[in-house]
Amino acid sequence: MQPLRQFSQYDVVKLKTLPSSRVDASDPFNRRSPRVGDVATIIEVYETPPGYELECSGEGGITEWMLAFSPEEADFELLASA
Repeated sequence: MQPLRQFSQYDVVKLKTLPSSRVDASDPFNRRSPRVGDVATIIEVYETPPGYELECSGEGGITEWMLAFSPEEADFELLASA
């Protein structure tokens, strides 16, 4: 996985990998679980513990899911830098 500082707040990323153990959108706020290929915006970068809060929006800007990931949980591809 990539080092934590590779990505910044408001970067747009695409999920390249996602462990099956993390595909859980039980929070009623989430409309669905994240999927490989989803495009999301990093809305927060956490240092302790390290991680990222990502938001994926669908048509009309409606949030599909918003979840925190540790650097080990998913692999992201940078699409646009803030």
